[in-house]
Amino acid sequence: MKQRFLAILHGMMAVILLLPYVIAPVHAAAPPEIAGAAGAYLYNFENDALLYELNPDARIYPASTVKLMTGILAMEALGDTPDRTITVTAEMLNKVVGNNMGLKVGEIVTVNDMLHGLLLNGANDAAQVLAVEIAGSVDDFVEEMNEKAQYLGAYNTFYTNPTGMHSEAMITTVADTAAIAKYAYSLPGFLEITSLSKYVMEATNKSDYRNLYNRNGQISRFYEPNYLYSGSLGMNAGYTKQAGYCLVSVAQRDELSYLCVIMNAESTDEDIFSYANAEALLDYAFDSYAYIEVLSQKQRICELSVALSSTVDYVTLVPAESITRYLPTDYNPEDLHITYTTYDESLTAPVQEGTVYGTVTATYGEEILGSTDLIATASVSRSEFLHLLQQIKDFTSGRFFRAVIVFIILFSVAYVLFEAHRREMQIRRRY
Repeated sequence: MKQRFLAILHGMMAVILLLPYVIAPVHAAAPPEIAGAAGAYLYNFENDALLYELNPDARIYPASTVKLMTGILAMEALGDTPDRTITVTAEMLNKVVGNNMGLKVGEIVTVNDMLHGLLLNGANDAAQVLAVEIAGSVDDFVEEMNEKAQYLGAYNTFYTNPTGMHSEAMITTVADTAAIAKYAYSLPGFLEITSLSKYVMEATNKSDYRNLYNRNGQISRFYEPNYLYSGSLGMNAGYTKQAGYCLVSVAQRDELSYLCVIMNAESTDEDIFSYANAEALLDYAFDSYAYIEVLSQKQRICELSVALSSTVDYVTLVPAESITRYLPTDYNPEDLHITYTTYDESLTAPVQEGTVYGTVTATYGEEILGSTDLIATASVSRSEFLHLLQQIKDFTSGRFFRAVIVFIILFSVAYVLFEAHRREMQIRRRY
């Protein structure tokens, strides 16, 4: 019982120790150097793993990444009613500059049109239409944006408009932008819109149909022909003179999804460094990390001897489930160690296939990767003859049997002495 208790305790400790490593994978080779950008961030969603960051808390201008927050509030307020119509007002178009869809006062549009205009095309007029429709005014909507930023933990972010057009007072950080992007990633429908290369907005009462192209060069060639990226799910790309080129990118391959943020990037005649750095970081992530099976269900861990069986004298124990972990693709298998603990040193038939008889733990270096039960690979029946012999053996070696033997011996001795005494008394009476 003591051994079994210690084994169970060991298994519980293994699980507890595993928790910190879910969010901190074993480090792979060094990531690429970031050139021509003020900040960067690389993160894996499935394992909550931060792989790289550069100047995460430096205050910077957000440019069009502001539309991530605009999109969050719009999706939460109106995402369930995509066919709802909105009549564009003068207030909605007040002071709209920069990239826009050319909306007109009195034009009747749908929520779905505006969400695509905002998240896919980065249209500033769509941003303001949604802002006024949701909050009643742009100023009130901006107040909601700042409240949501605080709620999401983006404490170093402050908004002054829903479009991202430059304002000296409007600031954010790489870490805050990443936190906002993670939340946007969790909203149903958000990525579906940003992953489209094109959206056709049907004709309205004021305009013929519009072809809206994604402004993210990783998704569409329409604005930037040289930066398509395999597996990109989009998100947001933008530019202002003061903020430079900013890109929030989500890409997915082989069941792994990554968030990459590049802020305040420069450009040359040959390159835009927001895209170049994002491609380098995402390539690094996909090439350097993967799900690797470190322990197979078929792997034989140990054998335990089995008593009272006439067919076999041992049973093999294997993991109850495989252990697969997010690891560097260049990990050294020699640093992988498998340790195990069994509840008993041996078994007694019958043994049932699949019964748990211990635990096994996989570690890489000093980091625990996982722990699982050890189970029997086969059932072992009991020999009734051997069982009977064992019962006899157990009985004859038991205290009761020994007491009975002692009693019989003492009774026999007493009986002999009594008979001897009785005979002696008979002889004395005769004489």
